[in-house]
Amino acid sequence: MKKLLLIIILAAGLTGCTYLGTAAKQAGYAEQQSQSPTQRVYKHMLETDNFFVFGKIQNEVVLNREAVAVLALSDLYQKDEIVDVGHFTRIDSYFGLILPEGSYQLLVVSDLNRDGFYDGSEVVGRRSLALGRKELPEKVRGGVDLDLSVPLEAHSGVPFSVPVRKSAESAESVIYPKGTIRSLDDAIFSPAMATLGMYEPAAFLEEAPMMFYALEEDVGYKVPVVFVHGIDGTVRDFREIVSRLDRSLYRPWFFYYPSGNDLGQLSEMFYNIFLSGKVIPLEDMPLVIVAHSMGGLVVRDALNRVSGRKGEVKTKRLITIASPLGGHPDAKLSAKGPLAIPSWRDIAPESDFMRRLRRQPLPGDLTYHLIYAYGNPGKIKLGENSDGVVPLSSQLFPPAQEESAAQFGFNDTHTGVLSNPEAVRRIIKIIEEVRPPFPDDHLQEMLKGGYAVKLGQDYPPLGKYSIQTVGHWMEALAAGSIRPFHPAQEHFVRVCRGEESPDNDVEKAWLRFVKEYPDRSSLQ
Repeated sequence: MKKLLLIIILAAGLTGCTYLGTAAKQAGYAEQQSQSPTQRVYKHMLETDNFFVFGKIQNEVVLNREAVAVLALSDLYQKDEIVDVGHFTRIDSYFGLILPEGSYQLLVVSDLNRDGFYDGSEVVGRRSLALGRKELPEKVRGGVDLDLSVPLEAHSGVPFSVPVRKSAESAESVIYPKGTIRSLDDAIFSPAMATLGMYEPAAFLEEAPMMFYALEEDVGYKVPVVFVHGIDGTVRDFREIVSRLDRSLYRPWFFYYPSGNDLGQLSEMFYNIFLSGKVIPLEDMPLVIVAHSMGGLVVRDALNRVSGRKGEVKTKRLITIASPLGGHPDAKLSAKGPLAIPSWRDIAPESDFMRRLRRQPLPGDLTYHLIYAYGNPGKIKLGENSDGVVPLSSQLFPPAQEESAAQFGFNDTHTGVLSNPEAVRRIIKIIEEVRPPFPDDHLQEMLKGGYAVKLGQDYPPLGKYSIQTVGHWMEALAAGSIRPFHPAQEHFVRVCRGEESPDNDVEKAWLRFVKEYPDRSSLQ
């Protein structure tokens, strides 16, 4: 009993009484599930094997674009139980769902009568989905696309009424799903949300299902830098580093995930979003990854999935900061308490996850920098040296050192190192070793930006965006001031010369633009 009490105290010390409160809530879920089971309750239990599901909505039909959602319905415990709802507002954009193992009907619904509710008469798309651990051991299912052009049969289930979710104020995007572009001060990145992600991953994903966020619209010539937080962490942890980033050449992205989930599943999702090239096609653009604490383990495992196939993203730099690269010895104690957080289980040095963490060498064209911290603020220091959270021996785990090109240590705490001036300077210096892969003359034209002119609403969105973002580069390319180095650029030049017909929205928009504005010298 004394040992169990010690475990609870150790675990509770991470986030205070939240631990015990969550343990009580989990016990309530278990009781409810035993009395009147539902998939909706089951998915909120930490012991559940939930699946990350994502896909696109394709081929628009008649819709109320301001109110579209995907419903996941299960018949396991009750007819047409709505287990999850994915809200979004743009066709050809991604949706995300969190679902327990089982069979589902996915329904695309739109509030056609604009009464503020989705109902059975407003179904515009449908497909079935089966999720099983045997077929999907990493519990990630991508490519779940729903084609709205497929004719529908009448929905025969029980009637439903789901309120339309009023989306929070967020920037519209031509490239990303709506809600992806945020500021660091956005409530979605609050410490309370981070803690929710550790103790109630399913609830976190209902609020932030996509796990990908950015601070600005996509600008293709900037090098993407992906920041990955640790356990109970948030995007805001990287505020100081981001503030020092040269935003004219680098674009910050964030993997914002529920840190209580098992790490194998999270690393599979990271690979799918950032490394596979299927969700974010980067072609020949290099990638930089900056990962703090447990985030370093998520990324290291994701890199095991890189096979070198065509289309995969090329990671050029990896920086881990104060990561438990050899696991955390206290994690195995916490896992024995009344609340077994999956990620804690995986961080234990003897876990299957840690044993398999380096099952593949790092990609050959990647350079890895290991940053560690050793400023323990505790007045009473027990055990070996640490940064107050992660033992130094784990941060400097010998196999990790062997993988790295260099190691840099800083006399600061586990989170303090993220704003340590010397550490930030070092991190920025490493990032800036990776430059945009464009000829200098092209890059100079790109940095001039686009034309700040209001174009008609009937301009195709991507074409309009290109003119307003890199219009001067397009002008130089069309005029022959710079030479094309890619087949798509060569085709654009031939279109501008009248030698070929336009075959995409960007080319069509440019031809219209130069016709409407023959004298562009006065445009900024």
